[in-house]
Amino acid sequence: MNFCSECGHALAVIQKPGKNQPVYHCEPCQKDYAQHPKLLVACFITCGDKLLWMRRALPPQADHWAIPAGFMEEGETLQEAAARELWEETRVVVAPEKLELFMMGTISFISEVYIAFRAEVETTECACGEESLDVGFFSRDELAWDEVAYPQANNSIEQAYDDLARGSFSVYHAEMTPQINALTAIDSSLS
Repeated sequence: MNFCSECGHALAVIQKPGKNQPVYHCEPCQKDYAQHPKLLVACFITCGDKLLWMRRALPPQADHWAIPAGFMEEGETLQEAAARELWEETRVVVAPEKLELFMMGTISFISEVYIAFRAEVETTECACGEESLDVGFFSRDELAWDEVAYPQANNSIEQAYDDLARGSFSVYHAEMTPQINALTAIDSSLS
């Protein structure tokens, strides 16, 4: 952020008393702009014993496999954002209201909040969108684990496969910081 959205004046980075993080400040308007975490939505889509994956076409981690995910846009609900990202990357259609909460958490070192949904589909039909090089459903044994885009999130992937094998899904809280990589069930009544 370089310029004030009100007057166009260059912003200065200042530390305000009582704030943990610096803010962008416009001297003429006396308006402050804070940096906020990005909201990442993901879809864990299953068919039988398989999860839907997409090979990323874009950096970061281009040419690596990932669960369909992307950033929420203005005016969307969480489920609408997740369903849109799912369609854009894999051409799989799931109605937003059919997406069930699966996981939520923080990835502090890249300033993101992570909300993941899950749904089951009846067919493995999928196709590449503009952001994917390849898409497909893979069982745990079929997945090329050495080609996963974000191996630091593998505990989430493993949990999805575990829940899939068990035949019931819980809701989880994920916390990823430079010191912690934890996944905790917060609703085991679903299991």
